[in-house]
Amino acid sequence: MINVQPLREQIYAYLRDDINKGNLRPGELVNTSEISRSMGISKTPLREALIQLECDGFVTILPRRGVMVNRLTLSDVREFWEICRAFESEMMDQLFGRIDEACIVKMEEINSQMKEAMAEKDTDRFYYLNTAFHDAFLSLSDNRQMLRILKRIKQRLYDFLSRSCIPEWETVNCDEHDHLIVLLRSGCRESATTFLRDIHWSFKKQEGHIRRFYKQASKEEAALASAPL
Repeated sequence: MINVQPLREQIYAYLRDDINKGNLRPGELVNTSEISRSMGISKTPLREALIQLECDGFVTILPRRGVMVNRLTLSDVREFWEICRAFESEMMDQLFGRIDEACIVKMEEINSQMKEAMAEKDTDRFYYLNTAFHDAFLSLSDNRQMLRILKRIKQRLYDFLSRSCIPEWETVNCDEHDHLIVLLRSGCRESATTFLRDIHWSFKKQEGHIRRFYKQASKEEAALASAPL
């Protein structure tokens, strides 16, 4: 099939995939000349893709030095978490009347698959399904800008080479999804919105798991960086 995406979007996707696979590691400078040569592209669409990556928080363009892949700090995680908390609780409140039984059943099925992925220690699938669970009701929104921002933030939160397996947090996550489903079925908008805002997306409530998750990921990243080629 012919790829009809603009060239800058194709390059953006290529570089995002390289970051996710660890070919471009946090703290490293991107060799733009090598990328331009290996992909057979000019500097203009590459520069446009890099500017978009910087806008989305994946890289920093350093004047006269190059382009550096960003590290994800705990402060970044806290700020992203707070944005997700605000956006998703607001959208839950707005969309509550649209969340019908078919949507709830879909969320149940996805959460069941998350438990299977957890049992199989398939961390990549677990986090893919976790995003899908939330998208089941978020996709009912007509607010494309909020959806776009949430998508980019979750990519920053979850898309890196070695996703950590924290069984206790995965169990809590699935249990909270089960409880949210019960609240949705109860028809209580306020209870569902409050639970999503003050429990599920509360950085304070989840901080212990969050610190462990990203600390473990950082250790794995450091180990990979120091491994012999």
